[in-house]
Amino acid sequence: MRVAIVMPPATSVDPEQTLDGWPSVVHQAKALREHAGLDVMVACRTTLAPAVVQRDGVTYMFMNTDAALVREVAQWGPDVVHAHGFGFTRLNLRLARALYRKAAIVLQHHGETPGRRRTVLAHRLVRRSVDGYLFTGAMFGQAQSFIDRGMIRETAACYEVLEAASTLPGNPTGSSAAVQLTGSPVVLWVGRLIESKDPLTAIAAFTHAATSDLGDAHLHLLATDRSLEPQVRAAIAALGDLSAQVHIHDPVSASEMQSWYQAADIVLSTSWREGSGYALIEAITEGCVPVVTSIPSHRAIVGELIGTFAPGDAPAAARLIGFASRTSRELVAKHANQTLTWQAVARQLEQAYKSALYSHG
Repeated sequence: MRVAIVMPPATSVDPEQTLDGWPSVVHQAKALREHAGLDVMVACRTTLAPAVVQRDGVTYMFMNTDAALVREVAQWGPDVVHAHGFGFTRLNLRLARALYRKAAIVLQHHGETPGRRRTVLAHRLVRRSVDGYLFTGAMFGQAQSFIDRGMIRETAACYEVLEAASTLPGNPTGSSAAVQLTGSPVVLWVGRLIESKDPLTAIAAFTHAATSDLGDAHLHLLATDRSLEPQVRAAIAALGDLSAQVHIHDPVSASEMQSWYQAADIVLSTSWREGSGYALIEAITEGCVPVVTSIPSHRAIVGELIGTFAPGDAPAAARLIGFASRTSRELVAKHANQTLTWQAVARQLEQAYKSALYSHG
């Protein structure tokens, strides 16, 4: 099977640097070749001169117009076109016309929301040519808002595909971590201090847990966007003596995150919506027990490992923190090795491609 992966966002940096900054795309293409035995090429948009890069047996073609990208994909003759993102309807229409009935087309969701009326109408034009949609959390309703708006047909095939696996270096879980975090257990929250990530519920859940049977627990907030920082600091200050067990940390580079996950026992997410959950996948891969909201992507990632809680339900989150504190890293590692690897991603994608091809006829 020949698969053309299309990356529509136009890059303005050197192709080699671009691929270094797109590790999930590179890992995905490599996994499809190595674990599924597929013939893969990746078509990318650039504002620079056209270029071709070879990595791990995969050809990456950088074209500086949509027309050139579509032409190269069509000439390559794929069985399946796998386009990343829902926001590039014009390019997807070009691909559909150029490949009319010659290839199945699948679109992968990357956290986009349905958008405005103009976007909805554009998707209604594109949907006639799409053979399937890839979602993290498809089986838990991740596609429903798009179906409700008519952007995806009710009868369309929506496939369960993990958006990515970990792109961290892969040091053994439990190795000596460069970061030392206080607490027993150490509860780590990673994200932006904004309403949709709900850091205030994280603090409330931790308070419930620490004042019940986890008196030595500490909550570490590794925060980027600080929109709610005043409210978060006020909530921490209101905890009295317990405030000393809640810490706000400045963001760190991606290369440092592995040490933070290895230093933590529990990863807490209070998010109300996520397209996928890169940080959650990485944390679980490094052995952190997940305590997360019951949104579709989280449920797909966590699976049967542990329960989830409704967004905003601090008491339920606290109960899960208590349960997570008694859950072994070995059990988490087993779950990660079975469901959160690039091999697992390749297996899901191959199944989706085959199904899309079958329905395409």
